Amino acid sequence: MGAQLQRVLVFTLTFIAYAFYHASRKNLSGVKKSVQNEWLANDTHEPFFDDETRAKTFLGTLDALFMLCYSGGLVLWGGIGDRWNPLYITVLGMVGSGVFLTLFGALPAYTHWFSVIYYIIIYALFGLVQGAGWPNAVTIMANWFKTNRGFVMGLWAACQPVGNIMGALIVSLVLPWGYEMTFVVNSILIVAFGIVLLFTVKPKPPVELEESSAQLDVPAEEVSHEPISMWHALGLPNVLPYCLCNACLKFVNYAFFFWLPLYLSSAFHWDESVANQLAAWYDFGGIVGSVLGGIISDRLGHRSPVITTMLIASIGLLFGYSDAGPNKLVNILLMTLLGVTISGPYNLIVGTIAVDLGSQPALAGNPKAMSTVTGLVDACGSLGSAVGQLFVPLVQDGLGWAYVFYLFILMNALSVLCLIRRCVLDVYELFQTRHRHRSVLVDEVSAPRTA
Repeated sequence: MGAQLQRVLVFTLTFIAYAFYHASRKNLSGVKKSVQNEWLANDTHEPFFDDETRAKTFLGTLDALFMLCYSGGLVLWGGIGDRWNPLYITVLGMVGSGVFLTLFGALPAYTHWFSVIYYIIIYALFGLVQGAGWPNAVTIMANWFKTNRGFVMGLWAACQPVGNIMGALIVSLVLPWGYEMTFVVNSILIVAFGIVLLFTVKPKPPVELEESSAQLDVPAEEVSHEPISMWHALGLPNVLPYCLCNACLKFVNYAFFFWLPLYLSSAFHWDESVANQLAAWYDFGGIVGSVLGGIISDRLGHRSPVITTMLIASIGLLFGYSDAGPNKLVNILLMTLLGVTISGPYNLIVGTIAVDLGSQPALAGNPKAMSTVTGLVDACGSLGSAVGQLFVPLVQDGLGWAYVFYLFILMNALSVLCLIRRCVLDVYELFQTRHRHRSVLVDEVSAPRTA
């Protein structure tokens, strides 16, 4: 098989694999209304909760627990991936996700046995194994793609919103057969594709292909092949600002991920299946933002001005969406634009920029740092998101949905502040480069011609 065809295969299969990670993760958010109703008083079993507020608060707690364990999983599996085969870790996470997803969503529904402790343990384990996917899938991609990473990783990182769309569509199609079946179907799909991935993808190119395409910046004898620690990764140039930015940004992005379908069905009284289909427009915007942001940042040679501009635009859009009303066309337009300016930058940070940070000159070509750095950047975001999922139901119950959007505005403003220094330096460098190019052109034009 030719080198180019192998890269296309790796790109496509890892893209689909991580899309299934996100589809399974999207499951609970797509059926929250149904789960909430199952927990309340009904004709088949004793109520799990006495009122809707307590049920909603527990759902928010589960979201926060998931993000907390997912954050730990990113650090744990990222470090293991730099020391072991990242493909095996990715597949292990897919199989584990399928097992725990069914145990969480389907088993209690079929048996009518509900337990707070059971839900907490199973969903915590689900979050832990979900953390195996991203840092190791990114490492596989980074091993195969050495150039044009803004475009390539920007396009590949769209696997996240694509997975969200897949998850929303699976839920909307399967929901008429019962919400518990949505968990079963997602579990079967992610386990089945994990097996496909195991037997079709190699974690890195063959030696001869790698040698022919590698572009090392340091002599081979100077390259360190020892995995790095988390503290070492955190101390690398630009890692901390992007970690802090992602902590604020993922707070907002995952609040949309977890709560948008419930918001649409609760605020506007839309059917849960319709709410899931409309929420997919946010993820469609994330695909557009991820790809366009990658292309533009490749052209500029800098990432932070693109990210910062998109985040500033999102602040105005969030303010507008807080009072959008029930018009479906307006909701679709604003959700798409919010996806471009929130999900798009997030995908770039955990994809393109994480790869940049994991392969920067300070690492001297160390190939065993990628999973660690990638996992750290996404883990910091997940910690911020874990806090966010506790705040969203509390703010909504106490003040209403409008104030939830004001909270999002605050967090995105903080994410801009985290990057503002890097952005100013990059913009200054862009102007300096442009000025030098103009000076060279002027010198060439004004130089006397010689015979």
